[in-house]
Amino acid sequence: MAARFGLVFLLLLCLVPARQAAADDSLTDQQILRLFPGTFQAVIKGKYQATVTVKRGGAIAGEMAGLQEQGRWTVRGGELCIVMPNMTRGRVECSEVVADGTWYRGRNVAFRRL
Repeated sequence: MAARFGLVFLLLLCLVPARQAAADDSLTDQQILRLFPGTFQAVIKGKYQATVTVKRGGAIAGEMAGLQEQGRWTVRGGELCIVMPNMTRGRVECSEVVADGTWYRGRNVAFRRL
C-alpha cells in the first residue's frame, strides 16, 4: 500500500497546473515555480486518487487512502523533481509537466489545482 501511495504521489507531483501554458506544451521552470504553493488532486495511472500539498521552499506532502508521506521538490531543466522516503525510495524522480486543458500531465499522472 505504501508503494502505491508513493507512485501515486510521485505521479501527482509531475502534473502541476500552469495557467499560461498552451495545450501540449511542456511548462518552463518559471511556469512550474509560479504554481506553488497549492493543493492538487491527482489521478495516477488513471485509477489511483491522491491529494498533494506543495509548499514554497521545497516541502511537499501527499495523502492517499489514509496514508501520508512528506518529501521535497525542486524544478530543474524544465522538469518537476521530487524525492520521498517511500514513494521514490529516497531517489530523485523528475518529469516534464504538460498542460492539457484544466489538467496537467506527467509520467503516468494527471492533476489539477483544488
